[in-house]
Amino acid sequence: MSNSYRIVKTQQGYVGFVGSERGLRRVHLPEKTQAAARTAIRQFDSSAAADDGLMPDLAGAILRYFAGEPTEFSVRLDWSGFSNFEVDVWRACARVAYGETTSYKSLAEAIGCPGAARAVGMAMAHNPCPIVVPCHRVLKSDGGLGGFSGPGGIQQKRDLLDMEAAAVGATA
Repeated sequence: MSNSYRIVKTQQGYVGFVGSERGLRRVHLPEKTQAAARTAIRQFDSSAAADDGLMPDLAGAILRYFAGEPTEFSVRLDWSGFSNFEVDVWRACARVAYGETTSYKSLAEAIGCPGAARAVGMAMAHNPCPIVVPCHRVLKSDGGLGGFSGPGGIQQKRDLLDMEAAAVGATA
């Protein structure tokens, strides 16, 4: 099964994503240059082919999201190669609405594994589709940010949450 990729220039940088016949496989958070986005994609799949028409609805949603507009993502995801636990965690995370947050503990409880908050955190660290599966919305039980494996680290997580809060506040 071959993958294709697309890079979209957003207000916050170049976002790349990779898809297969089954659905979205990976999202790479904004990079400063198109070359850096392409390099990130190539690290995931060196044989993926560029396709400027790949998943146009997703491309539009990514543009809206990084323009600071409340956005919901509706895209089929290709979870091949991941464990059932990871997929369960990511599906639960995908239900966390724009501008809202949850905790690692709450996600563990939502999937029927109340003692697995740490394992949920590890699944979040390996989330292949950030933003679409909004791992940045998952916090520690005490409200702390926890970690973030995106290229901007914890500051990027804070910035994404601040952007969403501002957008939700503007529509309230």
